[in-house]
Amino acid sequence: MSRLPLFALVIAGSALSVPVAAQQTVDGEKVNQVVVYGDDQCPKGAPDEILVCAKLPEGERYRVPEMLRGNPLDVRNEAWANKVVAVERIGRFGTDSCSPTGLGGFTGCTQALVAGAKAERQAADKTDWQAMIADERAKRLAGIDSAAADVEAAVVAEERALAERQKAAEELERQASGQAPMPTAPDEADAEPLPVPPQG
Repeated sequence: MSRLPLFALVIAGSALSVPVAAQQTVDGEKVNQVVVYGDDQCPKGAPDEILVCAKLPEGERYRVPEMLRGNPLDVRNEAWANKVVAVERIGRFGTDSCSPTGLGGFTGCTQALVAGAKAERQAADKTDWQAMIADERAKRLAGIDSAAADVEAAVVAEERALAERQKAAEELERQASGQAPMPTAPDEADAEPLPVPPQG
């Protein structure tokens, strides 16, 4: 009897103990989703990617993921709110009822299908990855904007200092050559000619 399947199970079990990571590309940006357990630290992301961490308790590290535990179709796993909604639908017929009876009974089936799919998706995964990615993207953009503002302020200050140094160097050259100092530019208000009153 071969021991290969047992070895494969041991390898698969050890692979489950490392943080789970999923990479995808959203709007041209690489997004890395990582699940860490207990007190584990979030890994550092690359500069060109958005890294989102979801923390789970230490007790979840070696367990089967919650969405795969048990039989999802078991009646005992259904919430009472869903049972009440199902009871409320009994006897409904006609428009927007999604029933084979009554005039226009077929019209509510699409809404019922969409509502059921949305409820399943929310029940299956309680981690809102989209909101976490949006928060990380906003933080990253805020950091880029503040860094750009700092660089722009430094460039403007450097240009101003360079202009003042050039002006001081020109003034020193004029003084060394014996020329009169360059007159300062007059105020714009003084440079304009005064208005001439009308003769009359």
